[in-house]
Amino acid sequence: MNGIMENDTLKIDLSGHIDSGNAPAVEAEITALREAQPHSGLILDLKELTYISSAGLRVVLRLRKLEQAFRLINVSAEVYEILDMTGFTEMMPVEKAYRVFSIEGCEVIGRGANGTVYRIDQDTVVKVYHSADCLPDVQRERELARKAFVLGIPTAIPYDVVRVGERYGSVFELLNSRSFSKLIAADPLEMDIYVDLYVDLMKKMHSTRVKPGDMPDMKAVALDWVTFLRDYLPDD
Repeated sequence: MNGIMENDTLKIDLSGHIDSGNAPAVEAEITALREAQPHSGLILDLKELTYISSAGLRVVLRLRKLEQAFRLINVSAEVYEILDMTGFTEMMPVEKAYRVFSIEGCEVIGRGANGTVYRIDQDTVVKVYHSADCLPDVQRERELARKAFVLGIPTAIPYDVVRVGERYGSVFELLNSRSFSKLIAADPLEMDIYVDLYVDLMKKMHSTRVKPGDMPDMKAVALDWVTFLRDYLPDD
């Protein structure tokens, strides 16, 4: 176990198992580190922790009561499930560890204002966000995608958040599909067919009723798009 200071916050790495056999010793080590290094906040990094029992959870609970700013980071899926089942995720900030993902050699199938979408395989894509500080945007977009899917809008299904280098990505199931831009580039003479498909999708979206506040209002944004395009299209 070791502790390092980061911006007046003490970060302690935990590893292995914490159970009734070693919980008192673990707590004693943490106490020694806390007393040796004055700090204003405490982070437990659980990247190498594979199991925690009720005895270990009581250690965490006591630390939460002692520390004004306290959080757990890099929590594995297995340990997170224990914390979630016991209500700890509601009592303190708990950050899951993210799978590390590589996009090397992956096809770019789309780019937008806040991210680039890569094809991983015929069933899966990952949207990599431009900003490294984008986790709130990732969670918001994932929640909106879930709501849209439940409402019957044909959309990609999000199921995982990953790390891609220093950035974050959201993994979606998107079955062997191509973007409108790719279809048009491959066969520009079929533009009318793709426009009809796009219009049908827009009609589906705009005819779907949602509760007030469930979805963001895009009307003003869409009108700005129309205004921008006016100078580039023939009058008719």
